[in-house]
Amino acid sequence: MSTESAVQPEGRREKNKVATRAAITAAALRLAREQGPGGFTVDQVAAEAGVSRRTFFNYFPSIEAAVTLPVEEFLEESFARLDERPGDEPIMDAVLATFGGDISQDRLALLCEIYQMGADDAQLERMQLQIWSQAKQSLEDGLRPRLPANSGELMVTALAGSLIACAQAAMRMAANQAPYGEAPPPSAFRQQLLESLDLLRSGFNTNHKD
Repeated sequence: MSTESAVQPEGRREKNKVATRAAITAAALRLAREQGPGGFTVDQVAAEAGVSRRTFFNYFPSIEAAVTLPVEEFLEESFARLDERPGDEPIMDAVLATFGGDISQDRLALLCEIYQMGADDAQLERMQLQIWSQAKQSLEDGLRPRLPANSGELMVTALAGSLIACAQAAMRMAANQAPYGEAPPPSAFRQQLLESLDLLRSGFNTNHKD
């Protein structure tokens, strides 16, 4: 068997997995919009996605995990882009370049919509907090090789926590700009995120006095 013929089936299987995962998430989001988060079952999601209940659990441990997949993927891709920035680039410049780049406005609006859904469902909110907590750990791992060799663990942890807090604050502010039940303006999250990161870079020194 040639190498090409051996690789192709594996490639198709991976594409099918990605498509199935996306279909389940899309179905979960549709039901969340129609019936509210927490207002439907795994069986309904599976039927909406055209898969079995068993297939659903092969991909996700819960409905909340399916709904929040776009958030998890966004954070993973953002950290990957950050890793691709020049190693000698100042860290805040690298972060601003990463999030100021070419990110779909519709995608950013979806992230805010999912965040907003968490306000109406405790389990969904807990899932999002878990994702952000895992993201902080991943960010710490990515920051260590970019910071000076003499940087202490406190600096790594504090910086990662501050960056994650900026992202969360931006998402909350963007979500609050939209009427209840509606997605925020497509550019809202990006604008709020860049402003919060700029505040962090300046040490929150606005140079304004009353």
